[in-house]
Amino acid sequence: MPYAERCFATEYAEQQFFASLRPRIERMVRRYVHTGDDDVEDLTQECLIRVYNSLEQLRDSDKLDPWLQVLVRNTVFTWLRERRRELEMCSLGLEADTESEPYASHEDETLLYMVLQEVLQTLSEEDRQMIEMRYGDGMRYHEIAQVMQLNEEAVRKRINRALAKLRAHPIVRAITEEAG
Repeated sequence: MPYAERCFATEYAEQQFFASLRPRIERMVRRYVHTGDDDVEDLTQECLIRVYNSLEQLRDSDKLDPWLQVLVRNTVFTWLRERRRELEMCSLGLEADTESEPYASHEDETLLYMVLQEVLQTLSEEDRQMIEMRYGDGMRYHEIAQVMQLNEEAVRKRINRALAKLRAHPIVRAITEEAG
């Protein structure tokens, strides 16, 4: 195969690869950002650029999804920090009830959600499932026990231990101490 054809085939394969990544990255971004389609589109584009610039750092192609999740999370964290700084700069000297306040609280909620997801990763898969069933789905202990095929007391103890572990996590401690 002549050099020009090889270059074209390689370029076409690269375009296909990034075209297939775009919807995956956009779904990941949407999990974190709920402010609007423009922000999601901008962050998706930023993530694609970061993937393009750092794809050589990916050593194992089987670990593409976890690598992408970290890249997207870090990009969104950076964006949120920059956004917060912009809002703080805009609100200097303004009264407490400005238009940026609801947006800042939504941004705080997004950051808190991301931190919570990060902290939950320290739990075992079963403990994480039980916490999500109890507090995410509102299930009772006996319902969780049926699903997990454990007795109710075991579920209660595991959830209490998991909550204690979450409270002891340095990030959670720092947040609760800051809240007062």
